[in-house]
Amino acid sequence: MKDLKGKNCFITGAASGIGRSVALELAREGMNLYITDINEEGLANVKKEIEEIGVKVISSKCDVSKFEDWEKCEGVFRENLGDIDLLVNNAGIAIGGSILQLELEDWEKVLGVNLWSIIYSLKTFVPRMLAKGSGHIVNVSSGAGIFGSPEPLPYVTTKFAVVGLSEALFGSLNGMGINVSVICPWVIATNIWNISELKVPQKLIEDVGEEKIEEMMNEVRQGFLDIAISPDEVAKIYVKEIKENKLYICDNKDYFNILALKGKPQEFENALKMIHAERTKNMRDRYSKMGINIDDYR
Repeated sequence: MKDLKGKNCFITGAASGIGRSVALELAREGMNLYITDINEEGLANVKKEIEEIGVKVISSKCDVSKFEDWEKCEGVFRENLGDIDLLVNNAGIAIGGSILQLELEDWEKVLGVNLWSIIYSLKTFVPRMLAKGSGHIVNVSSGAGIFGSPEPLPYVTTKFAVVGLSEALFGSLNGMGINVSVICPWVIATNIWNISELKVPQKLIEDVGEEKIEEMMNEVRQGFLDIAISPDEVAKIYVKEIKENKLYICDNKDYFNILALKGKPQEFENALKMIHAERTKNMRDRYSKMGINIDDYR
């Protein structure tokens, strides 16, 4: 899809972060857009920004974890824009915590937004792409979908699933006129750092207090944000490589080295152990500064 001008796109999670930046970049390329999110205020602001660019844009609230919302959006899309050319599954959430702290409801919530939403999108829009013999599906995963971080477990699980699903789609839709890309971002300055939940042991909260826990969490968030890339910066990379029909789109080229390392099982296992040990040490050190031995709460 080298020329985006006049083509039509549906994008989720467009009220902020990567979704907003990609939507604006696509608009600059001349695409008409249907933007969705659960954040209606942010969505309205992005819609105004796109309108100033001069392409057609419609918006609506959409809970991507509900299939009925997808069905409604498909009808609105068809009525207002017609055929779909580009589907961007960007919406995502994270809930962290140890396997002992996470409830089944936490897993279900993350699976609903990060994975089932993509399945719903395929059920909704792929038949239309197949009927016209063209289209492009873009699924936003994460670097955590390439290399298994120790946390947040539900997030990592879904992001690995998104990579696998995208690879499978790439193969199954090959030759049918539909391209597939999976975006694996590094650390990007998005709202996910503010809305992510972290489950900690109740005894830890009782011993040190919620305020102290929140103080440490803010320190962790800031540590990530200090090294984060602007979503506006990476959006240019993503749109360029979507136009080039790339399967894997990574803003951190080290991810390709990790993919290559998976072909060397022992080396990959050693790297996995090393990184997990380093992250565990960093976590222990953060708690230790607060006078807490985190191993007492596992």
